[in-house]
Amino acid sequence: MTLAAQMVSLAFGRLDAAQRFIEIALPSLFFLSLITLPACYLGIVLGRQIGLGVNQLDALFTHRPDAWRRLRNDLVFATVLGFLVGAALLTLRLFTAPFLPPELPQLGFRGVVGGLAVSLGAAVAEEVWFRLGLMTLVVWSLARLMHTRAPSPTVIWSVIVFSALAFAAAHLPQVVAYGAASPIGVVGTLFGNVLVGTFFGWMFWQRGILAAMAAHFSVDLVLHVVSVAVW
Repeated sequence: MTLAAQMVSLAFGRLDAAQRFIEIALPSLFFLSLITLPACYLGIVLGRQIGLGVNQLDALFTHRPDAWRRLRNDLVFATVLGFLVGAALLTLRLFTAPFLPPELPQLGFRGVVGGLAVSLGAAVAEEVWFRLGLMTLVVWSLARLMHTRAPSPTVIWSVIVFSALAFAAAHLPQVVAYGAASPIGVVGTLFGNVLVGTFFGWMFWQRGILAAMAAHFSVDLVLHVVSVAVW
């Protein structure tokens, strides 16, 4: 699912439209597999050991009673909250637009189809990489160091913030590519992505990986698709 979502994003949401998709599909698929497969494996295996992120998946695959009802409730909760967070960020971007670097593209510049593709690719892949993979690995490692199977909320919150910082830092090369790496551009990018990264990490902790994906998709849907009408 992660690889398929990234291929959709690459096909319809890439910045360089002159670059043929067929020319970059196989190299991209190979590189993405090197990141995605270990993240999936570690997230599922280690997450089961510490009860983080994959409980809902296990409930679905083992046909536990009320699994689908719980999943539906989680997805509705994550989607509604994601739309609210996205709306808040869109409003903030509208008010701060005059102070941002002019090289920074307006929200929604990819259009509806491109925005949908990027939202889907980011929601699935980034949650697998940064929450299911990175966050689970760090929480599991700290649990082993502390000789416990149930890390404290303080430990998990620390890892949520750490993974959010890594998530934010991963978006800085994009700012550089736009030519918008001024202090306000860098600070704004870090602040916004740390904010939503913390939200996604909390959702992953409380509701699981599918809810984190739903929350991420809802936020991005507002920023990349709804914003087309706003701008």
